[in-house]
Amino acid sequence: MKVPEAVPATVPDAQGSGLNPMQQAVVDTLGKSPDWVPLPTSVVDAVRTMLHDQLAVVADRFSRNNALWVSKNKLTTIHGCQAHHMATKDNFAWTPLTARGTVLHKAVELGVHWRGESTPVEVVDEAIARLSDSSNSVADFLISMTPGDAAQLRGYAVDLYTRFEECFPKLKPSWRPVTESSARYELFDGAIVLGTRSDLTLGTADQKVIIDVKSGGLHTSHREDLRFYALVEALRSGMAPRRLATYSLAAARADVEDVSEGVLQAAVRRVVAGVQLIVAIELDKREPTRSPAAHCRWCPLNDSCAEGIAFLSRDEIDD
Repeated sequence: MKVPEAVPATVPDAQGSGLNPMQQAVVDTLGKSPDWVPLPTSVVDAVRTMLHDQLAVVADRFSRNNALWVSKNKLTTIHGCQAHHMATKDNFAWTPLTARGTVLHKAVELGVHWRGESTPVEVVDEAIARLSDSSNSVADFLISMTPGDAAQLRGYAVDLYTRFEECFPKLKPSWRPVTESSARYELFDGAIVLGTRSDLTLGTADQKVIIDVKSGGLHTSHREDLRFYALVEALRSGMAPRRLATYSLAAARADVEDVSEGVLQAAVRRVVAGVQLIVAIELDKREPTRSPAAHCRWCPLNDSCAEGIAFLSRDEIDD
């Protein structure tokens, strides 16, 4: 398998390149097969038409001044536990555990573009300092952390960033690495907006690889997340990305999917179904369903929701 054009055409094996086996596996995973061809723009046009046609029936419920913003997180929660979706819609509590991913992503952003040598501790401390002095919603939490919370968060983030450095090769400028890249697509004169923020992308627009970095394990919903990213990128640029990869730092492996017409169509169906559920539950006040899962551990309802309490009371071996 050839590596993507964003990466040098020939990469020596791990023993001769200075790459460890995990880093070599990342390079191989992002490779482009010799018979790969980009999706024709007609596929993107058809997907765009499909999305517009299927959302037209609810578009008049929103406007540019009262727009519906559709994000990865919103789709995940509305397709998961609808009660959790409503409980956390305007209520999110930062803790060292929930903040570690935000700090990791800022550290990756800094580390990719850091000139000279650095240590994980230096990069993480700089990430925390910059987030504390930003408009990010985590800033207030970081500023007011207790010494214990600060130490715990620093420990979490240093561990994760160290794993990132162990797993990923040094990203060369010629690979066109971009971190924390925002993309958006507006429908119906801005009444509905699809928005994403990619952890890492490599390559040019006509063969882009979108990478989502996860601290824990791999889950089926992660693939759905990246399909949404691919859809927004295709609609924004008119060119479908080439490959999607969810990388687990805990497992040191990636779940990879090539972008096809079917992948983009699946993303459209999920967006349409999600928007319809949001309209039904948030606007029409339909009773939300309850689907206990891992999110019960940090749900504001976990002391009053019978389903959540039952889920959390199970023995760990039940999982």
